[in-house]
Amino acid sequence: MLLDAVITAGGDPDKDAELLAVAGNVPAKALIEFDGQTSLERIISALLQSQRVGRIVVVGLPPEHHLNLGPQVTFLPDAGGILENGEAGLTYLRATGTVSERVLACSCDIPLLTPQVVRDFVDQCLPYDVDLCYSIVSKEVMERAFPGSGRTFVPIVEGRFAGGDISMVKPEALEKSRDKIDNIIGHRKQFWKQVRAIGLDMVFLLLIHRLSIPRIERRVPRVLGITGKAIISPHPELAMDVDKPHHLNVVRAAFARQAQGA
Repeated sequence: MLLDAVITAGGDPDKDAELLAVAGNVPAKALIEFDGQTSLERIISALLQSQRVGRIVVVGLPPEHHLNLGPQVTFLPDAGGILENGEAGLTYLRATGTVSERVLACSCDIPLLTPQVVRDFVDQCLPYDVDLCYSIVSKEVMERAFPGSGRTFVPIVEGRFAGGDISMVKPEALEKSRDKIDNIIGHRKQFWKQVRAIGLDMVFLLLIHRLSIPRIERRVPRVLGITGKAIISPHPELAMDVDKPHHLNVVRAAFARQAQGA
């Protein structure tokens, strides 16, 4: 069975103002163009061509910016924050068919995503019977592909990692501990606050460089009421989001290198 996917395409106009201005005063991050295609179009193409995804729901763009991308893609208006948009997408999927046992959650600002990256991530996740699979990429992999990527790397026992922008989740997981999950999502750009939310002892372990992936995975069920697995991906594309003007320059340079190679 193909997976359903939800792409969160909302944004904060004030927070994104500088990025959108540098990008050419586009109305939203999802609509920034790279070599003639918007970030959103590139992501949807990667998902559909991966042969792992069936239906796609894009949540967050105003109606005037909805695109006609075929019968597999549905657009919904903004429902609030990231969690609310994710819930709106799941509600639509349930109302219009049988939602897949696991759903891909993806941001709208990783235009370097490819079908192979999606396939590999899904195939890495499927063996684990957990509520949430979360992608992470090592600093070495990120910097080798995108020197000066400008990502935030968290030091743990296994190395330094950046969070990816694609996850696999069981739909019922969001209903288990909604408020706690919302708190974690609210601090998604501030890892220290995320760690603090799952325990002050985790902060201490981070400070003394003893915090490890297994420790975090064991703590998450106790704090959030869901099970999780960190998926170390070899693909830097799924963590190279366009969140700031510097990131935009890095991604445009990557597309330029691809064009020269072709």
